[in-house]
Amino acid sequence: MIGDLRIGTILAALAIGGVAGSAGWLARGVVVDNIEIPRVIEQQAEICQQVSERHAAAAIAAEQLRQFKIGEAAWDRFNQQSQAAADDAQAKLDVLELELERYAQRARDTGRVCALDDAALELIGVRAEPHSAGGR
Repeated sequence: MIGDLRIGTILAALAIGGVAGSAGWLARGVVVDNIEIPRVIEQQAEICQQVSERHAAAAIAAEQLRQFKIGEAAWDRFNQQSQAAADDAQAKLDVLELELERYAQRARDTGRVCALDDAALELIGVRAEPHSAGGR
């Protein structure tokens, strides 16, 4: 009988241990399923969001830099073209002034009072007087 009592006690202890173990395992499962896993998922989502925001900020900065460089290059080209156009205009003006000075010098050398000859006066609509053959 004592042997049966010990076996019964052992079986009861095993049964209680099995129930307690199962209850512990069930409690661990509830904690993991309802607390731990959602927290891990939330942390992963936050990390993913932070990484995505960093990558987006880097992409925005890179695009802004690219656009700035394009704008700077366009501005440089515009300045170069403007300077070239100004240089061309100044060169043409210099040639014109030189031609005018030569023409005026020729007129002074021939003794004409007006730097314009009859054809030039006629071109601009001024009629030359008959007694002044060289101009006005």
